[in-house]
Amino acid sequence: MTDKRERHYPDTSDIFRRKAEGRKKLAALSFGEKIARLEALRERLKPFHEARERRRAEKEAGER
Repeated sequence: MTDKRERHYPDTSDIFRRKAEGRKKLAALSFGEKIARLEALRERLKPFHEARERRRAEKEAGER
């Protein structure tokens, strides 16, 4: 016998609607505002990049 249960998936329409709204807001920004956001993102990620570079340097030093 096969068990035929109905699958119930969560309603994700609100998620897709908000994503579309967010894309429209980003598209409406001026070029300068987009660049400013990109620079802010780079600053927030800077500690992670520095940590990665330190780990790589330590790994290379340990292999020699």
